[in-house]
Amino acid sequence: MVNHDSEPKYIIDTSSILSQKDDEPHRRSINKTLWHHMDELIEQKRIVTCSEIIEEVNDDDLKKWYIGLHGVVLPIDDDIQDNVKKVVTSNPQLIDFKQVKSSGDAFLIAIAMKYGLTVITEESKKGEKKIPYVCKSLNVPCIDILGLCEREGWQF
Repeated sequence: MVNHDSEPKYIIDTSSILSQKDDEPHRRSINKTLWHHMDELIEQKRIVTCSEIIEEVNDDDLKKWYIGLHGVVLPIDDDIQDNVKKVVTSNPQLIDFKQVKSSGDAFLIAIAMKYGLTVITEESKKGEKKIPYVCKSLNVPCIDILGLCEREGWQF
């Protein structure tokens, strides 16, 4: 029998991972219960991420935190590469060719498409270069941490 509670439901973006830092809105030092719940979802493999996002997290402590919870880092395969092409073809504004490093955004959305996951991001809903805009254009569910709390029925 498959335990559906442990199947991935969400894929987390760099902005949401970083939001637990001391100078961020969801700082862990204040939002201890929130992050306890987030940690549980990661340990249960219900929140996952991908290699491109982990590479974007420029904080060794946060990388160790995620890996320490046995967080799933999904690899990029041919199906996901095909989805990335769909994402950037339909939303070319997502790619900034002036950037030195590539953005994991297209990969994040491509993986959500493949596995039917909801994207968790703290990016603004305003602006066509932002994840929520692109997700909406591709009918990919997208929420922020507050939306996750609502969806999971968490109250503090």
